[in-house]
Amino acid sequence: MKRFCLLSLSIAVCCLWSATAFAKSVTAPADIPAYYSVANNKSGTALYNAINTITNVGFSSLGYDGAITAYQKSDVYPTDPSHPDYDASRAGKLWDMYGACAFVLGDECGNYKGECDCYNREHSIPKSWWGGGKNNMYSDIFHLVPTDGYVNNRRSAYAFGEVSNVTYTYNECKLGSSVSTITTDKETLLGTSASCSGTVFEPRDEYKGDFARGYLGMIAKYSNTSYSITSGNGGLIFESFSSTQHFGLTKYGIVLLMKWHREDPVSRKEIDRNNGIQATQGNRNPFIDYPYLAEYIWGEKAGETVHMDDLLPSTDPAFVPGVSNGWRGEDIPPTPPTPVTKYGVTWSVNGEAVLVDSIPEGKPIAALPAAPVSCSDESPVFIGWTDAPIAGIAEEAPIVLYTLAAEFPAVTEDVTYYAVFARAIEEESEVVPAEELFDFNNMGLKDKQVISTPFSQNGVTVTFAGGGTPPTYYTGAVRLYAGGTMTVTAGAINQIDFTFGASDKSNVISAEPGTYNKETAQWTGAASEVVFTIGGSNGHRRIASLLVHVNGSGSTTTYTAFLTSCGGGMGIDHQQTAIKNQKVLINNQLYILVGDQLYTITGQRIAR
Repeated sequence: MKRFCLLSLSIAVCCLWSATAFAKSVTAPADIPAYYSVANNKSGTALYNAINTITNVGFSSLGYDGAITAYQKSDVYPTDPSHPDYDASRAGKLWDMYGACAFVLGDECGNYKGECDCYNREHSIPKSWWGGGKNNMYSDIFHLVPTDGYVNNRRSAYAFGEVSNVTYTYNECKLGSSVSTITTDKETLLGTSASCSGTVFEPRDEYKGDFARGYLGMIAKYSNTSYSITSGNGGLIFESFSSTQHFGLTKYGIVLLMKWHREDPVSRKEIDRNNGIQATQGNRNPFIDYPYLAEYIWGEKAGETVHMDDLLPSTDPAFVPGVSNGWRGEDIPPTPPTPVTKYGVTWSVNGEAVLVDSIPEGKPIAALPAAPVSCSDESPVFIGWTDAPIAGIAEEAPIVLYTLAAEFPAVTEDVTYYAVFARAIEEESEVVPAEELFDFNNMGLKDKQVISTPFSQNGVTVTFAGGGTPPTYYTGAVRLYAGGTMTVTAGAINQIDFTFGASDKSNVISAEPGTYNKETAQWTGAASEVVFTIGGSNGHRRIASLLVHVNGSGSTTTYTAFLTSCGGGMGIDHQQTAIKNQKVLINNQLYILVGDQLYTITGQRIAR
């Protein structure tokens, strides 16, 4: 990972202004003109010294680790949808200035195998250029930026420049041999062109001005320090500071940085970053606030006296980010309005469009129509919106079901959302006769075993109880003594056939409800529960088997039906799963549909 550089000073800086006193009054971008009043009517070294003073106002080093917290204010993609740089897929993520990746804060390298794996805290002015001391420069956020770790590694400690023969490239970043000559279209302190050779790193065009102004601000801030360049490629751009020389830059450094500064004007991102750094580290970069100030040090007005009223601060509403150069006398052609592509968002209820919104491309849906009412007379409950209509009726909720505006994706094409309704449907199956045989001789009972638990088979249950002696299994039959009962329960019973064992005593058997015929040993009737009682004061009946006939009204199946239009047919194949309440999963939230009402799992009813 690279760090920062700078240069030795051969002169002392005369502080002409009380930075400590003034810092208390600088609290927001609204104070920018007053913040720079100390530079008014100055030129040359006096102007440079004043800028040095300004760069130190409010500064307090956060330390290298403090950058992690500071990045949350200075280097994240905006989360406000109205911001011109808003991107829903990147909102709140770290803004990479090398590879154009977007990182979750905390995904710091570590190991990496390729681009976009993780980010580094990159010293855009490599630390080897000034010996790597962990001083204030080491942690200064104006040049300590989050960048793709893999691309940062490829940059190594090479100087910035413009590449001729590319050896590595990623998302417009390049590494390779330098072009032989750098040329800018306007005069600088040392002319309009400079030669260069060797390997250089060229960042993306949209950040060249950002890095140039970062370098210029760092030179101005640390010009009164004892730090000096000791090795590496820093000598291509930097030289020792002297009032008679070039304020810390080589000819190549001046031409390159002024070219990038001019060709890539201050952007909204850079303004936001400057404000974010003041909110954390405390100070500001003068060449972001007043871009044209650089022309009075290294550019076409070098040596002239600056009148701050002639300069337009980037925080002024009249400043056009990405276009203005900060000179009030410039003729900025009006920027033609960017055509806005809008798409139609149609809200369909019961097969009819009830509302059509026109929404700019890439913007989210801000509000939803009022919860609609189904045209069905069976009162389905509205549960949300889907982007695909349901053909007729379905038993499963749509895979994509939106209930809140925030859940909808950004608009990228014409789209229709369909209101989804749900209701509970009951259907009865056909009558299916069934028989269930209870053969007590083949149920694994032991001789003289007391019967204390019911017998159950396929929904039919037989229970023995009471009598002078407890019901007991003996020689192939259950002995049920006088006064004892046998209860048979099932869904719908219409007949029970008895078989008795040897030496049965023939006590009277009564039944409630229905009729027991002792001649045929058969009960007939219609009930879901029949109680048989053994009569007499002594003796017993020996029940060897029972054949229970079930012939009810059929089983009832309850299921949830989902529909987007009442025009669909009602006949569907559904799962034969008898359930009382239907559980519905909507956007990973579990709801319960009871009848035609939707409830949360805590029992709160969802209003239609």
